[in-house]
Amino acid sequence: MPADYPSPLTQASIQTPKGEQTVHLPSNELFRLEHIFKHHEYGVPNHYLPSEPIVVVDIGANVGLFALYMKNLRPDSVIHFFEPAPLNFELLRRNVGGYKDVHLHPVGLSDSTQAAVMMLHSANTGENSIKCSLSDQCGQIEVPIVAARQAFEQLGLTYIDILKIDTEGCEVEILRSLQERLPYVGLVLLEYHSDEDRRAIDALLVGFNLFCASIATTEGGILKYINRALLKG
Repeated sequence: MPADYPSPLTQASIQTPKGEQTVHLPSNELFRLEHIFKHHEYGVPNHYLPSEPIVVVDIGANVGLFALYMKNLRPDSVIHFFEPAPLNFELLRRNVGGYKDVHLHPVGLSDSTQAAVMMLHSANTGENSIKCSLSDQCGQIEVPIVAARQAFEQLGLTYIDILKIDTEGCEVEILRSLQERLPYVGLVLLEYHSDEDRRAIDALLVGFNLFCASIATTEGGILKYINRALLKG
C-alpha cells in the first residue's frame, strides 16, 4: 500500500454548531464536502423527525462527514458509526470523536459474521469494498464483518430515526439481515451499486415510500425512503 494511500491527508474547515471545525480527509476526496454540505447528498425531511433526540445509524461511515452533517442539522442526535477500514476509522475518530453521543464501531456489517477481504481502491477510500470488483485496485486487507441484526441486538438498538447505508455492495445483505427490524426505522438513506440491487432494495423496503433518488448511472445512485407509518402521522 502506498505511504500516502490514497492521497496525502489534508484539512478543511466547515461550520458546525460548535463553530468552525477542521476535518481531516484524503486530499483528492475534498469533493465529499461539496456533495454532503452544499448539495445535501443525504439531506432528510426534518419535519418528519421527532423533537426529542434522534437515533442515527451510519453503516459505512468513511471519515465521518455525514456525522458532521447530522450534528449541524440535529446537535442532539445520538449516532452509531460502523467503519471497518482502519485508515477511514482513524480519520472518523479524529473528525467526530469529540462530539457528545457518538459511538464508533470498527467493524463492517453484512448478513453474516466473518473476516472478509476488503479490496482497496487506489484513489478513493469510499470505493473500498468486500464485494464489488475494482477496476483500480491497489491492495487488500482483512477486516471484521458482523451480521447487522446481531450488531443491533448487542447495542440494544430499538427504534432508529435514520439508517444510512453506504457499503459498496453490501446494502442488500444488510437490509435482509435487518428485515424484522425495518418497521422500527423511520428513514433509510442508501447507495446502490447495480440495477439488480436497486430492485432488491425496493422489494425489501416494502413498508416504505421512495421520496428521493439521485441516479448517477444506470448501475448506481442514492435512494431515500420513508416509513409509511410516518406519513400517516
